[in-house]
Amino acid sequence: MFATLRPSPTLTGGDVRLSLRMMVWESVASGVLFSLGSGGFMAAFALALGANNLQIGLLAALPFVSQAMQVPGILLVERFRTRKAIGLLTLGVSNLFWIPIGAVPFLLQTPSAPAVTMVIVLLAVRGLFSPVWVTAWSSWIRDLVPAQILGSYHGRRLAVMTAAMAVVGLGASFFVQWWENASAPEDAVFAYSFLLFAGALTFGVIGPLQVLRAREPLMPATPQTGGSPFATLPEPLRDRNFSQLLRFLFAWRLTSNLAIPFFAVYMLDVIGLPLPAVIGFTVLSLGTNVLFIRVWGPMADRLGSKTVLSLSASLYLLVILGWVFTLNPDRHVLTVPLLTVLHVFAGVAAAGVTLTISTLALKEAPEEKATAFLGMAGVATYIGAGLGPILGGVLADFFASRSLRLDFTWTSPGRAVELPALSVTGFEFLFLIAFVAGLLSLNLLVALREEGEMPRERALSELTAGFEGPLRAVSSVPGIGAVSAISYGYVKRVPGADVAIGVAAYQLAASTQAAVASASRGRSLIRDVASAVGDIVEEAIDSGQDVAVHGRELARHATRGAVQAGEDLAGEVGRVARGAVRGTLQTLARWPVSADEALAGAGYGAVQGAIEAGEDPSEAAAQAVRAARETAHEFGMAPAEAARLLADGALDAAAAAGEDALANVRQSLSGEPGRSN
Repeated sequence: MFATLRPSPTLTGGDVRLSLRMMVWESVASGVLFSLGSGGFMAAFALALGANNLQIGLLAALPFVSQAMQVPGILLVERFRTRKAIGLLTLGVSNLFWIPIGAVPFLLQTPSAPAVTMVIVLLAVRGLFSPVWVTAWSSWIRDLVPAQILGSYHGRRLAVMTAAMAVVGLGASFFVQWWENASAPEDAVFAYSFLLFAGALTFGVIGPLQVLRAREPLMPATPQTGGSPFATLPEPLRDRNFSQLLRFLFAWRLTSNLAIPFFAVYMLDVIGLPLPAVIGFTVLSLGTNVLFIRVWGPMADRLGSKTVLSLSASLYLLVILGWVFTLNPDRHVLTVPLLTVLHVFAGVAAAGVTLTISTLALKEAPEEKATAFLGMAGVATYIGAGLGPILGGVLADFFASRSLRLDFTWTSPGRAVELPALSVTGFEFLFLIAFVAGLLSLNLLVALREEGEMPRERALSELTAGFEGPLRAVSSVPGIGAVSAISYGYVKRVPGADVAIGVAAYQLAASTQAAVASASRGRSLIRDVASAVGDIVEEAIDSGQDVAVHGRELARHATRGAVQAGEDLAGEVGRVARGAVRGTLQTLARWPVSADEALAGAGYGAVQGAIEAGEDPSEAAAQAVRAARETAHEFGMAPAEAARLLADGALDAAAAAGEDALANVRQSLSGEPGRSN
């Protein structure tokens, strides 16, 4: 057995693939177990034990503050250079520590201060072991994962882990509700104990078994300096670029965790939602997290982790700001819809932040000094994340008895009307402070340099694919939806709003792509594509898109996403384009949309989608024009005029792609009236 704990000088391709799979499953087991002792469950457990805001903040902070133990972890790994043996021991001990934590309600009276104190002490002791595993794992995975798939691998790993956490978390929340309904009020707290027992004895054992099967590559040789292992610790601080990363990691985690750990407490204790609803929102967030990890991972590989981190972090700040308006000052008709939108975008943002913070540190750490550099990145990250909830708890208690109210008052002879504009109290102050502090922390990211990074605008353009026109702003910023005339140029200046708009455009394109991918490949392909795309456009309009204002963008993204699916339908891009344009135009014609805008947008999207899918844009353009002729009567215009308008949009898309694409598309449309080579 001891032979399996020793590092291997060489690993075969099969060894690497097996080890990567095992590390994924270990992450799933550890993630599920940790979720049962954090987030909504830990908040509810703490409230049942009788904890106040400061104690809840301390409980949320302990897993992060304890990561300072990565420093001795670095020394252990560098001294013994057996990451698997060190990590396996510390992982097993930390997992089994959930058993005594769960036993506290059986040993002490609840709710009571001693019970809360005992849980805090046990979590602190557990924190002596888990960070050492994190240090060993970070260094191990750095040497195991090929650099060219770093972003994609971590994206897949996080996706599987998040999906498992969602399923187990939702089931556990219903167990808690069932137990509370079936037991006496004083016994309700035992539901959390049973969850921790079950998690520790299943997932807490499965995780280490996966680690045991994985293979550890031999650590790269450390340059011989003749000094103490302690001498390696300051090196990340002396590296100018990496020290900038450390400052950002500390500041971002500190400011964002002022608010994030209290979202669950706010829903449970202030809004008054039941635990299954709170966990349900968490699952919704995890679901969008899984979907967008698959977007952010490849994008980070292409455009750089810093670029994606900038986008996702700014979106997260927009989410934090949105929480201020969930109560105003009491629960209102938009509270639940707003919470839904906030959790959707929180999942999108968290996927990008979690993924890129990990990969950015891995990419910037020198190979021969990876343990020290990654360990210090972990220390900066987790100390910031640990101090944030403690400070947040202090601020929440301070502002609990304070409020700020802004009103609009209209006074006329014999009458006065007062309209409440904004009411801020307690946790809302905390969310505002976190938003402003987060904006300041993002400035530290600007000075960071990453090899191969691309401009932020390039990543936004991939999400929006040329999205320029006005679009209704994200509903997580209350009030903006009522002002639909505000242009995109102004809305995008709200931090994170440009990302939210890009995500909305991406989702429309992705929906049509998925619908087309499921269409039949027989003679009815055009009809099936038209029907599928038409349904998606109809849903987008029903969900609140102002078709009179956004008809061009709806047409563009619907056809673009559909034609991209032609990549999976070899040789069918033309027929897919024809069906997509037909379905889009037939649907838009039933609404008060400009025919000129709809036709130009559909033509642009058909050609753009073909180019992005690596298909022939000239064939897509020709078939799109044919569809325009077929649906011209829907708009009450002549077929030639409809074809001309659509061709204009197609040529615009081709011109944006380059001279070669423009020449090909122009050639395919040379027979159209008024067009020549």
